[in-house]
Order: sequence, then C-alpha cells, then structure tokens
Amino acid sequence: MLPVSAACVVATAVRETLGALFGEAVVLKLYEPAIPAPAAWDAIVRDATIYRVRGARADAAVIVRAADARVLAAAAFGEREPGAAALSPLERSVLERTIRAIAAHFAPICGTGAGEPVVSEQSGAHGFTTFFELQLERPVRARIGIALSRDPQPEPRPGIELDDLLDLSVELAVQLDAGTHTAAAIAALEPGAVMALPPGGLRGSLALAGRKLAVGECGVNGRHYALAIDHAGRDEPES
Repeated sequence: MLPVSAACVVATAVRETLGALFGEAVVLKLYEPAIPAPAAWDAIVRDATIYRVRGARADAAVIVRAADARVLAAAAFGEREPGAAALSPLERSVLERTIRAIAAHFAPICGTGAGEPVVSEQSGAHGFTTFFELQLERPVRARIGIALSRDPQPEPRPGIELDDLLDLSVELAVQLDAGTHTAAAIAALEPGAVMALPPGGLRGSLALAGRKLAVGECGVNGRHYALAIDHAGRDEPES
C-alpha cells in the first residue's frame, strides 16, 4: 500500500540532503517498496544498526550495515575510501547526524518530520513490515535501507451520496431486437426495404454506456417512441 511516489519523494529529498553534506552531486537508485519474507529480513539487518524514528502513522527506521556506515561517515569528511576499522566516536556522531538529516524527510511515508528523535538500536527486524532501499552510486557506493512498522493504510476520502447524482444528465439508448438475419440479407438492405419482425411483439432493451438496464416492449406514446419496461435487465456489457 505504500505508494512508489511517496518513496520517490523521500529518495529525492535524501539525495539533496546528502549532496549538501558531501559537497557534491549525489546519484542514487531507488528500489521500490516491498514486504520482505522473514528470511529476507534476517539478511537486511545482519551486521546493521537500526535508527528508529516514531511517526504519526507508523514508525520508520534507517537501516545501515557496518560497511555502508563506514562509507557514509568517511564521505562526510570528504574521503572516498573508508578504512576497515570500526567507527570512532567522532565518526559515529557524524553518521548519526547524517541519519537524522535523512529521517527529517520521512513525513510522506510515516507522518513525521524534522525534529523527531532518532534512536539507535540493535533489535533486529522485529516490528517492521515494509522495506525499500536507496543505493548510492556517486560519489560513493553505499546502501541505505528504510523500513516501516506497518504498511500505510489509504487515507479516507469523501464519498458520493445519491443526492449528488440527482442532477446528473445521462444518455440512454434503446436497442431493438430485430431478430436474426444472415449477413447476406443485411448486406442487401436498401433504403425503403421491409424486414419481418420477430413474433411476440417488438422487444427492446434500455442501455446506459453499453450496459443493459431494463427490457420491455417498444411502441409509440403520443408522438414519441416509447419503451414499456417489463423488468430490469442484466448489468453487463452488450456484445
């Protein structure tokens, strides 16, 4: 239920934010939202830190694996080749600031915004359902996972009541049952030709936009053609 457009809004904002932090243009790829299987969640959170932020509609989290964390922290210092050692307290502080800057743009997906606290935890994938990923292509290569505690529900929209349709004009059509004729007989018709009507009266159907509404007997009422409805017809497209 998470619209791809909402994920695109977040991805665009994250790209601009990282570009400002890194001091150069950022190119990233968005992998569309999905609901991973339990085994997939195990792979997603393996060797990763989860930064959770609470929203009005759902909780969200930024999931960063250890290798990607080193890349992001180094990029914030203008370095393009991160080391293999664990992050220093200073690098971790810079990484957390980066995560907070990313989470500030989560309003389209969970109803939160700038100023919400971001909490680092190691609780695994418990409590998350929906996931999508941002893959940085330039100036560094790293992946940033984004998870939601539940798939967003569609927002209620105002309904249409019957009174709203009373003044609506519609075009009705009556189709006559002229019986069955061969293609050759139909092709030979000329202006003024007379065709035999089927026995049992002149039957017709009332249709709206190609759907049969009612059936009855065709005739004349005063100076107008008329249809005396017998019963409702089938609500299905005409062949």
